Amino acid sequence: MRHIILICVSVLALMPTVRAEKPVGKFGVLTCTSVKPAHDVVHRMTCGFKPEGTRAEEKYSGIIRDSSQDLPSGKIVLIWTVLGPIEGRMRAGVLAQVYLKAIGAPGQTSVLVGETDPSIALHFETNDGGAAYEAITRMELELTGTSA
Repeated sequence: MRHIILICVSVLALMPTVRAEKPVGKFGVLTCTSVKPAHDVVHRMTCGFKPEGTRAEEKYSGIIRDSSQDLPSGKIVLIWTVLGPIEGRMRAGVLAQVYLKAIGAPGQTSVLVGETDPSIALHFETNDGGAAYEAITRMELELTGTSA
């Protein structure tokens, strides 16, 4: 009996330090188009974010800042599923931040996590020759507008 009381007291003492994680769900889809000249160092992108539900679409400009391997030149289309907490309202411009590649298990698809708001993540979806784009380690998005 004495051990049960000690265990209960220990669990109760630790409860304030344990945070409940918010449920994560799909916010929408981010599609970016880039045309990188062969001599350019960075990939500049124009992006459209189509949120789930009836929210207005958002337009972003983006830059791929770092990659663990050289990215191909020419026109490319990149697609990410946007994940985030499903509780509460999503504010306009929520994707405008720097994203860093999360360390994952080998063989899993790349995920970029928001630096300012780590509850927002971009799950890489492009399959057409996308191996090079799995190497993206740092990307930045800036809100340029919303559709009315």
